[in-house]
Amino acid sequence: MSEPIMKKLPELGLFPNEPAWFTDIRKTALKNYRNTKLPRFAKVHYEYWQLGELMTQVKPSIDQEMDCSTNDYILCTLATALMKHEKLVEKYYLQKALTTLTDRLVNFSTAFVNAGSFLYIPANTKLTKPILLPENSKTKFEQEISHNLIILGEGAQATIGIQSNGAGTAKTGHRISEIVLEANSHLNLINLDDFTAAQPIYLNRQASVGENAHLNWSIGSFSDGNVIAEMNAELVGRRAVATINNAAITSGKQTQGMNTRVTNFAPHSVGKIRQRGVILDESRLVFNGIGKIIHGAHGTIAEQENRILMLSDKASGDANPILLIDENDVEAGHAASVGRLDKKQLYYLMSRGLSKPTAKRLVVRGFIGELAKEIANPQIRQSFQKSLERKLPNA
Repeated sequence: MSEPIMKKLPELGLFPNEPAWFTDIRKTALKNYRNTKLPRFAKVHYEYWQLGELMTQVKPSIDQEMDCSTNDYILCTLATALMKHEKLVEKYYLQKALTTLTDRLVNFSTAFVNAGSFLYIPANTKLTKPILLPENSKTKFEQEISHNLIILGEGAQATIGIQSNGAGTAKTGHRISEIVLEANSHLNLINLDDFTAAQPIYLNRQASVGENAHLNWSIGSFSDGNVIAEMNAELVGRRAVATINNAAITSGKQTQGMNTRVTNFAPHSVGKIRQRGVILDESRLVFNGIGKIIHGAHGTIAEQENRILMLSDKASGDANPILLIDENDVEAGHAASVGRLDKKQLYYLMSRGLSKPTAKRLVVRGFIGELAKEIANPQIRQSFQKSLERKLPNA
């Protein structure tokens, strides 16, 4: 790391009244940054995207004091939470979902975080209405580096929809999310990513799923620019369940690389990954699905499916399933495919009077839109489908 970056720490626009322990974490991450490497995304070359590089003085986002809390939950910016709910933040920040600062991008994001949100749903709170969180970039600075913290207390239940885009002027985006499900909690989480083509984006989303907790996680990866993303669910409690459904579309000359991982730490836990991707134009999409079963996690299930549909001779894609199993009494399996439109399906639809372009669009939407069925909330499902249609104007 260059000396100028080291000199930036005293100039960082720290959050107002930032506690010493939080600043100490920044300093540790900055020190680690010097000695760590970029994370590996198999078959994705993102070294020249300028991610993990300090372009200018990093200052807090202009919406740092937002507070939308209700009688049922706490919802505010990370900066506000550090002032009003410091003990809660200290209990969970880098403690359960993301516990080690392992690589260059995680350390960079932790050292220079300048935005983020905090959502805490207390124990046994059962929300009937979804929480909709627009995660729009409002910073006027060249880099947005956010850290989001979502916690469901024991026995809590909620549906959360998060729509992310790049509406601001930031040249790169670094977004880390920690999601903690305490015992017996249930979360339906929907991430809808709709970043602009101007921004290379680094996403790192980590979930910790406790005993008897259930995470149903749907992700719509419909951005226009280059993206690398880590989605990781750790099943740390007995009978924990996590399902990750990821629908991705690439177009133009963009590249999207995704590492999607579920790790079974506890006995009788269930982890499932389902990924569907469509590739247009000269774009590239890589799915790396990793299912890992730790020794002692007997009676567990680890399944994954990674499928990519190519609609252009100039496009390229990879679907790489990986199973790492260190226990005998388990059920594990995977499926992967990269292929083109089924000519028999097209012929059948055209034989019923549809034009070839219309038939083609129906096949594509059926392939990628299947995962939208997992989204129970109509409003969030409609947003998902709207972004899908925007991304497929000519398919």
